[in-house]
Amino acid sequence: MKNTDIYTKTLSAVGLKPDAISVYLYLLRNPNSLPTDIAKGTDLYRTQVYKALQELKEKKLVLLSSHGKRIVYSADSPTRLEQLFHSVEQTFLDSIEDMHKEYDSGGSKPTVSIQGGEEAVRGAYSDVVHSLKKGEVYYRYSSIKHFKRSTYVPKDYETVRDRKGLERYIITGAKNVPHKKRLGRSVKVVPPEYDLFQDGINVLIYQDKVVVIDYVSNTTITIKHKVYAEFQKKLFKLLYSKL
Repeated sequence: MKNTDIYTKTLSAVGLKPDAISVYLYLLRNPNSLPTDIAKGTDLYRTQVYKALQELKEKKLVLLSSHGKRIVYSADSPTRLEQLFHSVEQTFLDSIEDMHKEYDSGGSKPTVSIQGGEEAVRGAYSDVVHSLKKGEVYYRYSSIKHFKRSTYVPKDYETVRDRKGLERYIITGAKNVPHKKRLGRSVKVVPPEYDLFQDGINVLIYQDKVVVIDYVSNTTITIKHKVYAEFQKKLFKLLYSKL
């Protein structure tokens, strides 16, 4: 039978076991078959055939008819497979919805991950622009000490950021800003007497994450916690409004 491998995957997707799949495909091609015929045609033992036929009966995928004193079997219409698929699909969607609820309820518990290496730093910046949706906002405490743009910033960072129209608000130290450089409206500078942002530490705040980046050790610390992230956003906005 043509496309047997594809048919096998399709039937497996609706929950049929291998023996039941072999029997169903055989009956599609050979209606009104006896169990002995099915066993010969599928290379299955007769006990396996009976178990497979029982499975097909339960799923209403096989038809029984009398042939004299004997019962013969035929495959039911593939339309029944569509019904089984929709049932499996609905179960899948219901399960996904339940998992979303589990995931959301788990948001009350913070998770912390620590990663090291230049790739980890690039990954942190990449996650910002790829995770945020069009027009969303992220906040950054920025230090340029030990910062190497070509090393730490992914090549597509600015392209993705600009294409999505992401808004960013930055707080940095006066020593990080070249003399007479004109700053954009989204950048605020902490007065030089406070000597902030000279330790090679950056902080990114977006969605439900707060990411601390240490350029000295090439380490990222990601705290994933919706309430904590919102709290940090409020602190950032408060400081930003006072500068």
